[in-house]
Formats: sequence, C-alpha cells, structure tokens
Amino acid sequence: MKKTIILLHGLRGTHHGLLDIAAALDAKGFKTLAPDLPGSGDRPELDEKTLDGYAKWLHAYVKDTKTKPYIIGHSMGSIVVSHYLEKYPDDVQKKVVLLSPIFRNKFGQLTSNIAYALASGALHLLPQKPRYCFMKSKPVSFCISHFLTIDKTQQRRIDDLHYTYSGRFASAKSLLADMKISMKEQTIAAKDKEVLYVIGNRDRLTKAKLAKNRAAEQGASLTELDRSGHLINYEQPEAVAQAIADFLL
Repeated sequence: MKKTIILLHGLRGTHHGLLDIAAALDAKGFKTLAPDLPGSGDRPELDEKTLDGYAKWLHAYVKDTKTKPYIIGHSMGSIVVSHYLEKYPDDVQKKVVLLSPIFRNKFGQLTSNIAYALASGALHLLPQKPRYCFMKSKPVSFCISHFLTIDKTQQRRIDDLHYTYSGRFASAKSLLADMKISMKEQTIAAKDKEVLYVIGNRDRLTKAKLAKNRAAEQGASLTELDRSGHLINYEQPEAVAQAIADFLL
C-alpha cells in the first residue's frame, strides 16, 4: 500500500507550486495530496483566518483522507504544519518535513514586524478593490519572485509560474491575514516527531547558518540545496523530492 503524503504550499501560493515535487514523489511510490490552503486557489476562506483556524481545517482534511499521512509544509505552510502538530500530533506519521522553514533572530523578527506594520498600513490607505488589484499585480509578483529566486537561469520560467499562480487569493484581507501568520517564527513543539528541514543555502528569508543552528537546537535533520533560494519548489523540485524520499523511506 502506498504511503500518503500531504503537501502544503506557502504564502501567495496554490497547490500548483508543489506539483513538480508531488509528481516526483508519486514516481517514487508515494501517494501525494497537495490541497490549496483555505482562501487560496478555489478553496473557500476560513471564518477564522488564524493558525488555530488553519489547524482545525487541516485536522478535518486529514481525517477525510482516512489515512495517517506524512505531513510536509513549504514556507508559510511549514508554520501551519508546526502549529497543527501542537494541536493534533497523533493525526500524522512520526516523520515530518518542512521546506524553506521560517527562522528569524531577534533583530530579524523585529524588522519583519515593522515591515509588516508599514506595508499593512500603506495598503489600507487604498480602497478595497485597488488594494486587491495591486497585491495580485504582475509588478508585485515579479518583485517577490526576483527576490526569492537565486538560480537566474530559471528566472523567466519562475516569474511566469509565480505570476500565474500567486495571485489566486480570495481577498486582500485574506492575504494580509496570511502575511501576519508568515511573520511568526518556525517552531516544532510536538513531541516524538522526527523533523527534516530542507532549505536553499542562499535563502534570503532564512539564512542557512541560522537554519543550521535551529536544527541543532531542536535535534532536527537539515538538508541544504546548493545554488537555491526560498523557492526550492521551483528551482530544485527533483532534489527536494529525493531528500524527502530518503528521509521517509
């Protein structure tokens, strides 16, 4: 019987951003599910757009699969997974994989909070419809894509993929709620879990040195991918899938 994996995407994403990883894992003998998070793609928004709300939704989603799956999150999806494991650790298998996890030192956390407050305040100066159109616009998408991508030989392809799928959020309010969640630090508090972090060694959101230190503090395993940034799902999906398979099998 195939082992089931649930993959959760990150901020501004949909399941499309994880399809290459899912296909590679399926080819290795897994059954991979990659749902859109609530408020992304075609999935309705949550009434409670908080980490607790996400945890409740994910608990129900896992129960509907009638399996005890492996759980994997990318970027903001890894923050959702971490909080979910605090609430429902027995839902899933012992081994957990978090891709491009979010770690910040004290200064990084402070600057992130300030940046969010300023961006949120500026966006709220716009009327609702122009705010929504601006947040999903091509210039915004391309700026984010260029900042997060390291392998410039793939830049144009990643720009196109990022723009095609990163604007499929339900509302400006929904995205701002997700942005606030993304300001949180990555934590794994669930007991008896074996954790693998997979990170690009040139990730601009989480420095490789900080990831190494946090992995050592938590007793987690760490795989670094050379010449990759935060979007390892686009830059090196085959290498990500291989790291996951090596850890789970």
